[in-house]
Amino acid sequence: MSDLPREQIVAFRLASHHLASRLGRRALATAAGACGIQETPTGSAALALLARVDGLTPATFDRALTRDRTLVTLWSVRGAPYVVPTSDLAVFSQGALPLDAGSFKQALGGWADALARARVDPITTLEQLVLAARELLDGRQLNVNELRDQLYARIPALSRVQRPSGAHADMPEPLFRAVGTTGAVCIVANRGTDAELARTDQWLGDRRPTSASDRKTARAELARRFLHCYGPATAQQFAEWSQRSLADAKDAFAAIEPELVQVTVDRKRAWLLGKDEPALADPPAATGVRLLPVQDPFLQQRDRATLVPDPAARRKLWQPVRGPGGVLVDGVIAGSWRSRINRDRLELTVEPFGRLSGAAKQAIEAEADRIAPFRNCQTVAVRYAG
Repeated sequence: MSDLPREQIVAFRLASHHLASRLGRRALATAAGACGIQETPTGSAALALLARVDGLTPATFDRALTRDRTLVTLWSVRGAPYVVPTSDLAVFSQGALPLDAGSFKQALGGWADALARARVDPITTLEQLVLAARELLDGRQLNVNELRDQLYARIPALSRVQRPSGAHADMPEPLFRAVGTTGAVCIVANRGTDAELARTDQWLGDRRPTSASDRKTARAELARRFLHCYGPATAQQFAEWSQRSLADAKDAFAAIEPELVQVTVDRKRAWLLGKDEPALADPPAATGVRLLPVQDPFLQQRDRATLVPDPAARRKLWQPVRGPGGVLVDGVIAGSWRSRINRDRLELTVEPFGRLSGAAKQAIEAEADRIAPFRNCQTVAVRYAG
């Protein structure tokens, strides 16, 4: 079987991420539900949705989160805050949890050994934390720091755990965030260290999905979402994206094996959802310009060379700390961008990876104008580095 062309794979993924053309303004949940929208750094989820939904405004986004509550923010994949459709709560909560002890160890990172040395079982401790969080948040909201401190005080065994090098608090942060990934707790106001948390069932009320979903079923659906947005892909890539063990990821793929077809990418075996074969065979051409934020779902592909073949451009785009966003021009990552706020002016610096046409620059500046209200800015200035 011959290799699939790189351009064909990228075009398929662009369409799956709703970046080939924008969705209508009522399709906010559809855009968020493709594979979830990461909300780090603060405000990036709105910009990722702005790249996918026509006519999105700060008021529309806020209404979906706080009044209509068709979107909800919670710690999800890799323990990161994600904006997801309320209807898909189980997929991005229970589905994002590691399924067994070995996989949980992968998600805990440096804390895994510290917990083991203190003879603290993370799975049992998580169950205790969830029960305590539900009690502490019953009928009220708490600041993230206050909830963390109170939970730590309620679980005496945690005092035996010595924080690993680089950790900033005594509470194992991946374990604390897993309380949100269970679906018990959600972020209802502010972000980051100022986040306000509530019980998910009380925040959503009758909007909460009524159909129950066990963790294996939810994980299988998360694997489908991953393959739809990042396929063709391997179980190893799903493991890296979802921060779970390879065995856990392989088990997820095995659960949906009848739905999968095998293809060849870079002379290696990869998997695709069978229902996506027609879309991969004839993907639509992507048009227009998008300014993708640094943690945009499209930029979280594990096979980065497929998206950006040039190694120098990859080094500029994917940086270990405080990286830039990506400039998407007619389906091609054509540069990176950063922004700063100077009083009420949004200042963008674009670093092209090659020559940008005058039309592309005009479209970039129009996109910057669309971003300005989300940063509470009145005016915009765009400069081009190099």
